[in-house]
Amino acid sequence: MRIALLCHYPDDDIAPAGGVWAVGRNLAAGLVAAGADVHVVRYVPAPEGAAAQVIVAGQSPLTVHSVLLPRRRSQPLRRAAAVPALVGALQAIRPEAITAHESEYGLAAVRSGFPAAVTIHGIPRQEYRAFRRWRNRLDLALTIGQDWLMLREARHIVAINDYALRQYQQRTRAQFYRINVPIGEVFFQAPERRPDPATLLMVGGMNERKDPLLMLQALAVVRRTVPDVTLRIAGRPLSGPFGARVQQTIDALGLVDHVQFLGSLDQPQLADAYARAAVTVLSSRQETSPAVLMEAMAARRPVVATAVGGVAEIVADGVSGYVTPPGDAALLAERVQRLLADPQRAAAMGIAGRALAEANYRRDLVGRQYLAMLRYIS
Repeated sequence: MRIALLCHYPDDDIAPAGGVWAVGRNLAAGLVAAGADVHVVRYVPAPEGAAAQVIVAGQSPLTVHSVLLPRRRSQPLRRAAAVPALVGALQAIRPEAITAHESEYGLAAVRSGFPAAVTIHGIPRQEYRAFRRWRNRLDLALTIGQDWLMLREARHIVAINDYALRQYQQRTRAQFYRINVPIGEVFFQAPERRPDPATLLMVGGMNERKDPLLMLQALAVVRRTVPDVTLRIAGRPLSGPFGARVQQTIDALGLVDHVQFLGSLDQPQLADAYARAAVTVLSSRQETSPAVLMEAMAARRPVVATAVGGVAEIVADGVSGYVTPPGDAALLAERVQRLLADPQRAAAMGIAGRALAEANYRRDLVGRQYLAMLRYIS
């Protein structure tokens, strides 16, 4: 079956990639394993001065069509220009069915004339509320508009968790399908090892939505009982006004020797970082279905995360980790301390998390579920 997969897509399995980029790579692999002929369609900025064009790489069962768009000053303008260009690429491919991920890809899919299912990965209205910077809000304002248009025209929507289902099912007449996101095999393949004691790992960008300031407040509390505790942060380096706030908070709380910035890690490096950490933490004020928790669980590590979005659907509280109320630094710290003080409990939770990840997030399993759904809608 010829499938078009519309999504952001990294160039290989190794390159640093998170969010929907990683989902695209893993879903493509899962669909191929299930027997589909997959045509990935993505848009990327064209080289300076180059005209719009489509570059095709690879061959069946996995072909990548890169729609090169002239560079624009801002991401919102690129998102708007992408829709008609993506529709044109789909007309050339003529897929039997389309699976699209993110609002602009979804809008292109439903306007292409081919059977299409759009997967909801983020809730733009909720993300808008989580940011205060005008640049973030400008980008999200266009996303909200594209999301609204997509919902008016979509006939089939995939919800990656019950939280997304609740957010959307009253806003559209589309038929819903419930399918989890896939994660990379590299996280299941990490060799078993003892974690570095008193080491925490946080994965993600340093922005308002991820709320690293809350994690730093919790870290300062943990340090009172675990003096050698260390928080390792994997992701883009600190930048801009919010990055300056993060650094000022580290300095003010006396945490300079207790926070390590690892930078952007490739997939094997990230798998190793999970394995080395005693606990993976997430202090976000808004999430939909954070793959970092699934990846940590696949690597047999317990997690402590704020109960936002669909987090409580991933983490079995008291079984594979703990969930705490958003904004509660004291309880976040207490749950981290509990795991650091009891390595046997932490190991048992890691084993339980691994079982949950095996049952829900393997990419071959998710690929089969998507292919069955796409055959149904075609």
